[in-house]
Amino acid sequence: MTREIDTIYLHGKLLISIVQRNVGLALVATTKESGAKGGTILCAKGVADNAILHALGLGDSDKDVVFTLLKEHEVLPVLDAISHFRRNKRLSSGVAMLIDVPDMLSHLSGEGKGEKEMNNEVSKIKGNHTLITCIVNKGFADEIMDVVRKEGATGGTILSGSGTGKEEDVKFFGVTLVPEKELLLIVVDSSKASHILDTIKQIPILAEPGSGVAFCIDVEKFITLGGKLPQ
Repeated sequence: MTREIDTIYLHGKLLISIVQRNVGLALVATTKESGAKGGTILCAKGVADNAILHALGLGDSDKDVVFTLLKEHEVLPVLDAISHFRRNKRLSSGVAMLIDVPDMLSHLSGEGKGEKEMNNEVSKIKGNHTLITCIVNKGFADEIMDVVRKEGATGGTILSGSGTGKEEDVKFFGVTLVPEKELLLIVVDSSKASHILDTIKQIPILAEPGSGVAFCIDVEKFITLGGKLPQ
């Protein structure tokens, strides 16, 4: 007998964790032990100043970025688990941030349908940090990071990607098609976000149409892995 499956949208959270290369699998295992269904690991490069390097044991080096979607009842157990996650006894393993997700697709079997009502109570938390995301042509991320560091940004993470533009898109928009892209993630104090975003807008390499986009997302919690969980 087949089970009845419902496909619905639930209000959940996205956990983005940034750890040293090859630590991502161990972090995913920890989150799964605490109730998460799994995670997606991407390779990236970290760029941090000396203050971040000494505080977190992280610097300009290869990183794993782990994306984990969580339902409401999974959030607190997973946050508690990763707050104690360490790669050795001396240094913390990285950082993580929690972001609100108004709608995430979920498949519910017959016994899990009660989650429809339970997730109606999920709330959005106002945090003190903002995630600035820049999607730019390859080679631009380091220059952007050099500029925003002077404005108070202490570090960032660069992921490699590719654009999906077609030749006809180039003709229509009048821009140069550069298939290789970089995704720059910068976490800043919310009070500095508008100023830093405005600074990014004025960087000369971004003056040409099609050279990049940038946007802000509220971070509900910013967590040092292996450190104390913030209240």
